[in-house]
Amino acid sequence: MAINQEIEYKQLLSEEEYTALKKAFFNSQQPFTQTNFYIDTPNFELAEQLMALRIRQIGKEYEMTLKVPAEIGLTEYNNETHIVPEHGQHIHSKQLPEDIFSVLKDSGIDTEKLHVLGALTTHRMETKIEEGLLVLDHSEYLGIEDYELEFEVENPETGLAKFQSILKEFNIKSYVPKNKVQRFFEAKSK
Repeated sequence: MAINQEIEYKQLLSEEEYTALKKAFFNSQQPFTQTNFYIDTPNFELAEQLMALRIRQIGKEYEMTLKVPAEIGLTEYNNETHIVPEHGQHIHSKQLPEDIFSVLKDSGIDTEKLHVLGALTTHRMETKIEEGLLVLDHSEYLGIEDYELEFEVENPETGLAKFQSILKEFNIKSYVPKNKVQRFFEAKSK
């Protein structure tokens, strides 16, 4: 079990912007693939509270993560899991790690109604730079493809300045995009 604070900046990209950033920062890298299986109740109780529960698969490893809004960024509860998720699968409260179960219960989430609602597959490249971890994603979900730049940092001020500098250098219009889980659920609701 690990509890982390996540501070990151994100920007959706066009395919051309993705290609330019890939060439500049990730040219020699091959992406690795990860799949996020998103979990919520049928009436989206977690999403309503801006929380996200997922099981991430990388290779044969599975990790369950609950993301909860914090004063700055998000608090992440990460636990290895033996659940091999499938679309529509019911996740029993007994299968939840203790810390995740407690946070959900304390938030009034009906933990008996959790189901895997779908999956989003990301082809990811990562590189460390002085101010943090630069991440370039190509995601596929529900017949949609998108591209995203993420910058995970420890210091919000210097991180934001560097992120804005990168966007400016590549003439990328800056706006606050919806996160992956929000984009997934928005596409699913259509």
